[in-house]
Amino acid sequence: MQFTRDAVTGLVLIAAGAAMFAGAWGFDPPAGTAFGAGFFPKIVSSGMALSGLLILLGRERRSLTEVMRIDGRGVARVALLVAMIVLYTLALDPAGFHISTVALLFAATLFFGGSLPSALLLSVLATAVFHFIFYSIMKVALPWGLLLPVAW
Repeated sequence: MQFTRDAVTGLVLIAAGAAMFAGAWGFDPPAGTAFGAGFFPKIVSSGMALSGLLILLGRERRSLTEVMRIDGRGVARVALLVAMIVLYTLALDPAGFHISTVALLFAATLFFGGSLPSALLLSVLATAVFHFIFYSIMKVALPWGLLLPVAW
């Protein structure tokens, strides 16, 4: 059976979106609020699944000329990216949101070809922005981990 790149991308986006939505379903909103920790993941996962569906529907209108070839290097890169996300998930509680997110963004930026200074700048600034949005605006309790003594 031959798959086009669009078919694989669409199916992966639909599956990932469905898995994320199912995972976010269990997050109950805190008392007195209309949304909680699962609100943003549900929006993102719905968008991912919808994008995957649109890619699949668009694929049906085009000819199936581009056949996807799976090479070892591509599989290794995807596996490494998945491993980084799994390690992030495992480190989130003990190390805390800030340390784990800086480490993940730093590694991912280098992984995708960013320079060392840009990886450092992006990881620190993006983590600060995420902290502000989730902790200060949306009132989501983020794990402090090792930084608990300096938590505010």
